[in-house]
Amino acid sequence: MNKSEFKNPIIWVILGLFIVASIFIVSGIVNSNSSETESSISGTSSYDFDSEFKKAKQQVSDENAPKPDSEYVGGDSSSPNTATSASIGQSQPLKSESGDMMDVKIDSVEKDMGDGDYYIPQNGYFAKVTFTVTNLGDKPFEVTSHQLDFYDGNNMKAELNSRDFYSETIQPGKSATGIAYFDIMNDTTDYEVYFANASWVGSY
Repeated sequence: MNKSEFKNPIIWVILGLFIVASIFIVSGIVNSNSSETESSISGTSSYDFDSEFKKAKQQVSDENAPKPDSEYVGGDSSSPNTATSASIGQSQPLKSESGDMMDVKIDSVEKDMGDGDYYIPQNGYFAKVTFTVTNLGDKPFEVTSHQLDFYDGNNMKAELNSRDFYSETIQPGKSATGIAYFDIMNDTTDYEVYFANASWVGSY
């Protein structure tokens, strides 16, 4: 292009229009990008991170929470493998390994010196345990003295004696009382009686 062409007004008009059009195009692109960015930010801000985080945290907590054991029907939330303790004279609801529902009460624990003939305690006296079992289910089940354990104050397990060995079938909705004799190992004041996963603590 020579100098004479630069003096032509038409050339300047065309250049001016080209520059203006370029400005509008660039401005339009910038505004479009800005609108998209604002829209994206607005969409992001509408997402409630705190709420979703709490939901996810609660879900994980629920999944990791310990599940109750169906075999345990005691009165508190202790583990079914941990014996719940009551006082002598109190009853505790239980569920046997075979699914039998029952209510068990240790009525009393007394020292017994034997009959002086055939049943003679090895260590001074027997622990005479009187207990009552109520059938809370809908079918009969058998209860025997073998379902009880006795521990002296030194945590030594006593041996079940065959004297008046208890073995009875209890009908639904009915109760029965039995006696179990234990040949204690140590002459201690305190003791603990077990039936399944429940225990009763007391002293002579």
